[in-house]
Order: sequence, then C-alpha cells, then structure tokens
Amino acid sequence: MSTVNQAYIFLSAVYVGIIMGVIYDFFRAIRYRAKPNRIVTGIMDLIFWLIVAVLAFMVFYYTNYGQIRFFNFIGMALGWLLYTITLSPWILKFIISIFKVIGKIFTVIIKIIAWPVRLLSKEEKNK
Repeated sequence: MSTVNQAYIFLSAVYVGIIMGVIYDFFRAIRYRAKPNRIVTGIMDLIFWLIVAVLAFMVFYYTNYGQIRFFNFIGMALGWLLYTITLSPWILKFIISIFKVIGKIFTVIIKIIAWPVRLLSKEEKNK
C-alpha cells in the first residue's frame, strides 16, 4: 500500500469522524429540544451507533476495500475531536435554531388547521 493511499484512507477516516460529530450533534439537539425519557434515549443511541457503523463501514469499504487498520480508528477519533473542539458549538446552536423554526412552523400549521374546528365548536355552543 502506497503512502499516498494511506494518507487518503487516513483523511477519509478523519472525514468520517467529523461526520460522526455532526450526527451526534443532531441527536444532542433532539435531546435538548424533546427531553426524551430513558427508553427513547436508549433507542436514539442505538440508532446513532447503527448509522455511524454503516457510515464507517461504507467509507472503509470504498476507500480501503473493507480493511480496517488501527490508523482508521485514530483518524476517526481525530476527526471527531477536531470537530468537537472547533465547530460543534456553532453547529449545535444552528441545529437547535432550525428545530425551533420547524417547531414554530408546525405550531402555525396546527393553528391554521384547527381554526375551522374552533369556529364550528363556537357555533355549536351558540345554538
């Protein structure tokens, strides 16, 4: 295996670590907004690890023909660490703000859908 190929594989592992960090922040934002119970938290953790495992497997399959070496794990850990130290606070705030906007949009949609029902119920009370 050439040095260039090893560098490519290592950088791919670093990218996987960064993507893992983004996915983790997505789940953190869901937990922050929804405050799920222990069972839902466990299910979300399972989903997170399944997504991350499939992602890592796919990347290593396409970059290294499925061979997993120790520097792959170092690259993933380094990518996650770099993401956590540098971008994570801003990305987490951004994801939380997107969830807030989505929540407000759903609230408006529900109010619009419920408006005719409220009118009908008021008319029924007035009869």
